[in-house]
Amino acid sequence: MKTLLRFCWTIFTICVLLIIDTQGQEPVNTTGEPCIPCADLKNLVLPDVTITEAIEVKPDTAKPSDLKKPYCKVTGRIGREINFELLLPLNWNGRFAMGGGGGFVGSVQNMIRYSVNLGYATSGTDTGHQGFGVKADWAYNNMERQVNFGHLAIHRTAEVSRALIYHYYGATPDYSYFLGCSRGGGQAMMEAQRYPEDFNGIVAMAPAFSWPATAAEFIQNIQALYPDPGDLENPVVTAYNLKLLQEAV
Repeated sequence: MKTLLRFCWTIFTICVLLIIDTQGQEPVNTTGEPCIPCADLKNLVLPDVTITEAIEVKPDTAKPSDLKKPYCKVTGRIGREINFELLLPLNWNGRFAMGGGGGFVGSVQNMIRYSVNLGYATSGTDTGHQGFGVKADWAYNNMERQVNFGHLAIHRTAEVSRALIYHYYGATPDYSYFLGCSRGGGQAMMEAQRYPEDFNGIVAMAPAFSWPATAAEFIQNIQALYPDPGDLENPVVTAYNLKLLQEAV
């Protein structure tokens, strides 16, 4: 996982440099220092937003963690069910980076959460529901959750994140980026098509974009593995077959 994240971050950095180069301008310099204490964000009033936590975190460098430097952690809820987390570095580089989630999400996810170490303000969301990432029963007969998952939760989280960034640093981001892979890549594609002004740069890797077609293919593969719906204990490809394949490879 760490290797994949490092690879994703490398691609992300290259894309950012290309974007800046093609725009022919340098980022605006900022001091990057907070204007208010982290805890004050807990009392901030934003339309249709509830801030549940705003605390300064100092990671224990003696313990294994992807987060190494102090940051302000803000968690909250947008509307009825869109949960989010925003990490604000104490030495901000003037940029905002949002990471996507995987599968059906269902928990607050941000694949570039560790970018706070590099001075990025970074956020993620559960896309408006809680649940296991490979189950979609939460969406049944619930149009609000379907729309939030489909496209709206990422957009609203990006807007709220920028508002919090402004109140914390006294400035809006010079540049904003989104990076996602798999379903996160699909989120990136949705952002590019529906809300193109949310981000200056978008990286969509292996996008799960045509969601009905992707789900239909999963069903087709499972039907091939388990041709008898009454027997879900014995797949066509057995553990012994997999062992033979592994040995051959």
